[in-house]
Amino acid sequence: MRNTLFLISLFIFSISSYGQEFETGIIITQRYDTITNVKIEKLNDAKSLLHLTYIDADGNQQKPDIESIKSYTRGDENFTRIYNNGDMVLVKQITAGKKLNLYLRDYNGTATYYVEKVFDELIKVPSSGSKFTRVLGDFLNDSPEISQKIKSKELQDLKEIVTLYNQG
Repeated sequence: MRNTLFLISLFIFSISSYGQEFETGIIITQRYDTITNVKIEKLNDAKSLLHLTYIDADGNQQKPDIESIKSYTRGDENFTRIYNNGDMVLVKQITAGKKLNLYLRDYNGTATYYVEKVFDELIKVPSSGSKFTRVLGDFLNDSPEISQKIKSKELQDLKEIVTLYNQG
């Protein structure tokens, strides 16, 4: 009897811990239709770039094709499409700054960062050290002090670089 009760308790606990978690959000489609006040399923960042499941105002679960989504917010997180080398890719916005935005695309276990000057140019941040310093230093050359610190490898943390640039 104890074993049966224990197994039932374990089963109920397992089911409740695997329950889906949803957060309030807004979805904007590629056709610029806005879907507000929906509950969007909470997934890890990599899966959030591939799948979207939400509960609409009528309580129905919807699973639109991720290619039909321009951007969506889920709680405090923002996922948006950017144009990079002829492709539109869905990314997570890490920093939304006055001058510089930072995006992350975590896909198949590989993290790729993008830096965008607001209303201007966007680059994919190289992962190798020498390319990182050269490409990012040149990209931010309108801020000579930051650019020089990047090129001299004094500044290497991407989030810190974006924060300093936005403050300047």
